[in-house]
Amino acid sequence: MSNSIVQAATDNAPIVTAEKLCRYYQSADTTVKALDGVSLSFPRGRMIAIKGSSGSGKTTLLNLIGAFDKPSSGSITVDGVDVAHMHGGSEVKYRLNKVGFVFQSYYLIPNMTALENVMLPMELSGLGAKKREARARELLEKVGIDKTREARKPAKLSGGEQQRVAIARALANDPPILLADEPTGNLDSKTGRRIVDLLGTLTREGKTVIIATHSTEVAAAADITVDMLDGGIQGQSQNN
Repeated sequence: MSNSIVQAATDNAPIVTAEKLCRYYQSADTTVKALDGVSLSFPRGRMIAIKGSSGSGKTTLLNLIGAFDKPSSGSITVDGVDVAHMHGGSEVKYRLNKVGFVFQSYYLIPNMTALENVMLPMELSGLGAKKREARARELLEKVGIDKTREARKPAKLSGGEQQRVAIARALANDPPILLADEPTGNLDSKTGRRIVDLLGTLTREGKTVIIATHSTEVAAAADITVDMLDGGIQGQSQNN
């Protein structure tokens, strides 16, 4: 398949497909099998929870979908793109336009305001300043950050507010896929539920949301749960 990210899969095609996907790491004299022969197919427009304990392979799978890592062998196709064989500018363009990442630790830039953090990915994609600002304000309002908070830097926001800003930033370039790695891990249970509700709303609006989590509660809120253990898939269930 071509490395071009211009052509997307059809609406009926799975948004993520992997065949015999492996990611091995060498640690001293030991080969660590972070992913070991994973095959899967994810439909578009759904919330998918990849559930497992630390070391199960869920974050490695998320990183491969997001093109932050390369498989040792096997294939992975995301929205019509052969992710395993992208290089250089194609990878950068893919990460800017195809996937948005939300992390457990937020990773907001501390010396930028909430508004500036959301504007940044659009600057990298070449959108004009006025359009960047207008869209950033629209997205912050969408995730529940009002105008009194958009000028605050991350240290002046609560954990839940920082995660909302991070979600708005992930949506900046309107990617079809949102990848979330333990997005409620640093939040209290009430705030965590609100973040999961927000991700569910984005799914109903057409985004595909893929969450790596160890939380049974988060997994229960997803449409599909994939259980992972020791680099392999133990099972998959339809929740709704």
